[in-house]
Amino acid sequence: MEPPNKHTRSNEELTISHSSPDLSALPEPVLVHILSFMDPKEAVQTCILSKRWRKLWTLIPSLNLINFRFKGTDAAFVHFVTSMLYFRGASKLETFSLHWRASKHVADEEFCQIHVGVATSWIYSVLSCKPLAISLELHKFHYLKLPHALFTCASLEQLELKLYSYSNNEEPLGPKYVNLPNLKKLMLSELTLNDPIMQGIFSGCPLLKELSLSCCILEFSEMKSDMLSHLSFIGCRGSKVVEIFMPSLISLYLTNQCLEKTKLSLKNTASLVKVCLFYSYFDVSRFSGALEFFKCLTAVPVIDLKFYGSGVKDLLEKIIPNCPIFHNLKQLTFGQWGTNEKLDVLCQLLQHTPNLEKLTLEHKKVECSRRAKQKGATMEIPFRCEKLKVIEVKYSDPSGVHELVEVLLRNTSRGERLRIDYSRS
Repeated sequence: MEPPNKHTRSNEELTISHSSPDLSALPEPVLVHILSFMDPKEAVQTCILSKRWRKLWTLIPSLNLINFRFKGTDAAFVHFVTSMLYFRGASKLETFSLHWRASKHVADEEFCQIHVGVATSWIYSVLSCKPLAISLELHKFHYLKLPHALFTCASLEQLELKLYSYSNNEEPLGPKYVNLPNLKKLMLSELTLNDPIMQGIFSGCPLLKELSLSCCILEFSEMKSDMLSHLSFIGCRGSKVVEIFMPSLISLYLTNQCLEKTKLSLKNTASLVKVCLFYSYFDVSRFSGALEFFKCLTAVPVIDLKFYGSGVKDLLEKIIPNCPIFHNLKQLTFGQWGTNEKLDVLCQLLQHTPNLEKLTLEHKKVECSRRAKQKGATMEIPFRCEKLKVIEVKYSDPSGVHELVEVLLRNTSRGERLRIDYSRS
């Protein structure tokens, strides 16, 4: 018997190949789901596969367009997106995201205005699809004026605006514009916000539950909302005093720039239970805002307080002598905490948390001198947390973890009754 030709396949292989299902035979929702994981340009190119694939890409429920990932020039990107939105028509669109960073060599004023006109036309096309969420991140778009329809779109539940290198005498977001009856989440970056604008946002978005302000200039004196439950200030600056009236507020996130330059006053926040503070650095000459904020926390039922950033130790070292007693605090978290990073400061803070039940330390490896290690190992600053039950340590590097816990156990009377939980992050 002659050996089979290596170029011929067996009957079994032919049968398997013949019986393999065709991708095009899958249900339409499955195919659309597959296309949604592809790059928009690649998804559109599937239209040449067969007649059935011709319009499948138009049913993708989300579009994520990023020009600096697009292979080609700005002109090619503009042509592609314009054509795609035209042929897509008014097909239902759930989410739309546009990140457009104009080329560095684009300096001609007329050319910039052309880009602005193109971006505006795209927004109108997207709004005709009644989207649920829109995210716009635009760099170097001078003279941009966002269309009025964007702030009166009844279908929108989430809106994110990041306008970098923006310069226009007329702000793109005005109090008369906002009428978003179903908006639940709003994220604003690089904008100047005054009292009329903030009043317009809260009155025009009656269901708003989450608000995030990033690198914004604050020119308002108060924030009032009965529905808002989550509020974030990230790298904001401006107003000297901001009073917050939010009876439904549950969580508050702050970075050091805000507390150093703005005094936040909690006037009506009876539901506030979670506060997260991130300090990448701390300017000791500007601690009054942080101290006033800490005093405000004693008047609200905050039960979960979190600290992150390398500047936390310097902040606490300055504030602790005048720090209030946190009677309601039950959970305390320190992120990025090292073995020999001023543990005396931590122990002193624990003296101000008599009802603490859980302490979480997210440990990081710290390289330090032998002298620093000896100083850290001999410190004795006792604290009394009679209700403390658990010390949780999350670590990526085990070096120094046990030494960290030993210092804490040595300084508390509840050492033998505590549960120590370790987990690798």
